[in-house]
Amino acid sequence: MPTTENESCPDCGFVWDNVLLVEVPKRLEVGTGSFVALLARDDAIVSVRPSNERWSIAEYAGHVRDVLLTVRERMIAATIVDRPTGLPIFREERVALGYYDLDTAAELASELRVASGLLVKTVRSIPEGLDSRTMNYGFPSPTERPVTWVAAQGVHELEHHLGDARENVRLRTSMLA
Repeated sequence: MPTTENESCPDCGFVWDNVLLVEVPKRLEVGTGSFVALLARDDAIVSVRPSNERWSIAEYAGHVRDVLLTVRERMIAATIVDRPTGLPIFREERVALGYYDLDTAAELASELRVASGLLVKTVRSIPEGLDSRTMNYGFPSPTERPVTWVAAQGVHELEHHLGDARENVRLRTSMLA
């Protein structure tokens, strides 16, 4: 297995090894609450992109929802199947093809809570000894990853894109001022 020790996100500094499995539920709950609060803002801030290079807060929320659901399924598969390989989530294609266009902020808030809650329950339910099982994970490059890393990836996606959404609030607010 390639070494991934102290691997960090070049954009937000997240370090997967710094997240203990026992911390994942609380971090997901806190991050989800913060994201839901952003979705309650003015529609001009939530649904409009501040630039062509950035997604809207609603698009980030849809992506995070889908990632949390995907992470949950990957974790379950890794505890059942020897070294499964997860399918790509096709993040850019989902946005480009308009799969988030019909999502309302209220629906996204509800669905984000559900997706996060399901992942929290899954993390809390992992049978003893199965947290070290591995899977082939394609992000950021194809690498064999333990279930604990996959759980931390859910936290990373939520916290990373929460940062993106907060930056969008700043950018959109300054544009509307």
